Amino acid sequence: MKHWKILIAAPLAAFAVNFSFAGAVNSGVPKGWTANGALATHYESGLDASQGSKEQPAFFMAAKEGMTNDDFAAITQVVDATAYRGKTMHFTASARHMGELGGYEFWIRAIDDKGGISLSSSWARKSDACEAIRVRLLVPANASRLQLGVALKDKGKLFVKGMNFSDVQVSSPAPESKPHIANKITMGPVATTIQNLNFSE
Repeated sequence: MKHWKILIAAPLAAFAVNFSFAGAVNSGVPKGWTANGALATHYESGLDASQGSKEQPAFFMAAKEGMTNDDFAAITQVVDATAYRGKTMHFTASARHMGELGGYEFWIRAIDDKGGISLSSSWARKSDACEAIRVRLLVPANASRLQLGVALKDKGKLFVKGMNFSDVQVSSPAPESKPHIANKITMGPVATTIQNLNFSE
């Protein structure tokens, strides 16, 4: 009789664990962000509370089987740049990239009223734990649009949380950066303000 109780209890326990894990993940793109690249076709994305918290989950992107090495997935926001003109803006986050191949990029990009582009980005690869990401850009005085972006290139899985976007007082120029994905993405529709950086909505 005890043997049967053990056999019944085991699958029930497994069901409870799987149900709890599944409930922590919501698929899709967070409110206020726009999907770019092959996110809708060759990647999975969503919010995972187990990697953050229920109130502020982590956003993830993960490559599916069948994707090619040239694929990438990204989420972006574009806003009117008026409020940021002449300021040095700081885009920070905590990120973790899993997988031997691929990498990820964070960026700030501004376009001025004559079509000129100012861009600062950060590129990284596999990390065993969450790493602090920092990107900063001096927004031109005549900037018209500003974009924040996060991208995953090739294979792997990326977790992102703890985003912040604010102006900082710095005396040194921003370091040189070589964008991998940012220049492949168009600006898209313009919103009034940056929103949902903590993925709470």
